[in-house]
Amino acid sequence: MAPASLLAHLRRAPVSVATAVAAVVLVVSARIAHAEPDFPHHPPVALLALGAVVLAVVLAERALGSVRTVVVGVAAPALAVLVTLLAVAVGQATGEAHAEAAAGEPLFAPSIVATALLGAASATMPEQRRHRVRAVLWTVVLTLVLFAGHGSDLARALATLFGTAAGAVVVRRASRPSTASPRTTHPALRNPRTVVVGALAALGAGTLVTLVVPDPDGVLSPFADAMSDRATVAVGVLLLGSAWLVQRGRRAGVVLAAAVLVTLTAVLSDVFLLEPLSDGDVEWHGLGLDAVEWQVTLLGAWLVPAAVLLAVVLLRERLVRARFRAATDCSEEYRGMLRRGDAGSLGHMGTWQGNATWTDPEGRGAVAYRVRGTVALTVSDPACAAEDRAAVLAAFTASCERNGWTPAFTSVHEPVRELLVAEGWTALPVGVECVLDLDTFDLRGKKRQDLRTASNRADREGVRDEWTTFDALDPDRRAQVEAVCSRWAADRRLPEMGFTLGGLRELDDPEVRLVLAVTADGRVDAVTSWLPVHEHGALVGYTLDVMRRGDDGMPGVMEFLIARTALRAREAGLRTISLSGTPLAVHAGAGPLVTRGSRLLARVLEPVYGFRSLQRFKEKFGARHEPLWLVVPSALQVPRVGRALAGAYVPGLRPKHLWALRQAHVSAAAERSGAGPTAGSGDGAARAGADARS
Repeated sequence: MAPASLLAHLRRAPVSVATAVAAVVLVVSARIAHAEPDFPHHPPVALLALGAVVLAVVLAERALGSVRTVVVGVAAPALAVLVTLLAVAVGQATGEAHAEAAAGEPLFAPSIVATALLGAASATMPEQRRHRVRAVLWTVVLTLVLFAGHGSDLARALATLFGTAAGAVVVRRASRPSTASPRTTHPALRNPRTVVVGALAALGAGTLVTLVVPDPDGVLSPFADAMSDRATVAVGVLLLGSAWLVQRGRRAGVVLAAAVLVTLTAVLSDVFLLEPLSDGDVEWHGLGLDAVEWQVTLLGAWLVPAAVLLAVVLLRERLVRARFRAATDCSEEYRGMLRRGDAGSLGHMGTWQGNATWTDPEGRGAVAYRVRGTVALTVSDPACAAEDRAAVLAAFTASCERNGWTPAFTSVHEPVRELLVAEGWTALPVGVECVLDLDTFDLRGKKRQDLRTASNRADREGVRDEWTTFDALDPDRRAQVEAVCSRWAADRRLPEMGFTLGGLRELDDPEVRLVLAVTADGRVDAVTSWLPVHEHGALVGYTLDVMRRGDDGMPGVMEFLIARTALRAREAGLRTISLSGTPLAVHAGAGPLVTRGSRLLARVLEPVYGFRSLQRFKEKFGARHEPLWLVVPSALQVPRVGRALAGAYVPGLRPKHLWALRQAHVSAAAERSGAGPTAGSGDGAARAGADARS
């Protein structure tokens, strides 16, 4: 970055720059003076708090602006400290034990500024991200209040409340209904798993907090008094582990949580109730404030884990991830929605075996998907009308949350990406779809030379294009089609890809059209299949799926078949045909990191699947490019979704296949160094596994 550009960026964020400089100066001066800023017994905590302040200021300044960041960052913590000071003074005057313990303690900590600004900045975030940020923020803040119980913890909670309220007032977005998610209930009420996971995480983290915070005095701090340090660590770790398992919908997490909570409840009731009763230590001291407060504290320390245990037991079935069951046959209801709605050029792939169909309860649309692990992978765009798309996306996402699945919208088009990104989702380009506009398509011009050559050669050699369906084939012709497809699959070093990549099984569909290259003597030279594309009840185009060529087929036969199909479709009054998507093809909207990663992966898989050869082949037709996207709730879930996608596309991948891929690279390198042929033609793309679909 040029110095002038860097200076311009710094000038746009003066508060962030000043805060970062002040934090560095504070740490350096503290080290010189042999003292630590805040938390004198825990320097790493102080450094984390200062880092959190800098990060929160950066986020708030981007979201709220410099002036509002300063106002909220000063006013909310100051007001929180004043209210806490007043509460401590009133409590101390009435003899309240927690207030007396907090008297004289420092009420301000750098993290108070961070939580106030983060609460304010959350008001500007899209709905899903806003709920996630606030859930984490309040879980941390309330855990410290309930377990540590210091005056600064109460001030931090109040600062978070004041900052969140200030953000809602200033931005006026937090209470505004989302355009993409017309919801009437909070996510926590729709998905009880979120509440249970938060409670388990709070109990686990709070139990560990009592070991590291000096003199814990929270309502739930007796946890530490009832167990040894080693047992406290074990309980905290097990509760955090059960929260992680329950979040993933595992039954083992429910069992582990129940076991730990039963043990914890039994220990607390024994230490604070049964032993005092048996030892005769329980005496009536009247209804004085300190006596009642201590009794309530002990009762709360026992009732809180018991209440969480009750919630885990009662909600156990809703906490466990639903089992995915693929449909054997696509329902007529989904096919009807495909015809009536607008599912895009790849929508018909949702009818394939191995997918399941989710239908909107209000009948607005449907989504085809399959589940790998804990990830629900959709098959391109939802089948619905454009005006219902946002509501269908939101309802399907809520259904996935209830089932314990992470939704991943796979190979979706720009309208779906825009709706989800507006809600804070993360979008990654996964390919490029090539679309031919039939109104302007013809075989003239220099760029169409290969197409004209292939068409002329077919006419000379007596090769014709035959438009049919799999059901309409006679037994001999069907056997030839199966032989061409099976021979191609048998030559692969890696398993044939699936999910949104069709094969022989997907040809057997009355709505799928076959275009065959048939020689003069009646032999099938090549096979292509075309999926129907509907909009509002009308057939508007076709999408190329299977593309197979026989070993001794005519050179250029694929160019011939696709060009003839385009001309036939135009004569039939259709608008477009899609050459489908090319996986890992990079488009202009991809970032540099994604571009490099896609190119690297495409180069690795090229000897087997020929994605780059396929893209070069499609360029001959002069098609326009439309990006295809993978959209996930957050960037943190991309690795897990990537593993699920790999399992969906190549479910039979084994170590021997990876060895075969290495051998393919060795062979390709030997060909390049010698006189062997190189991939690049349409026929080469077909042999290399260049299935023209996404």
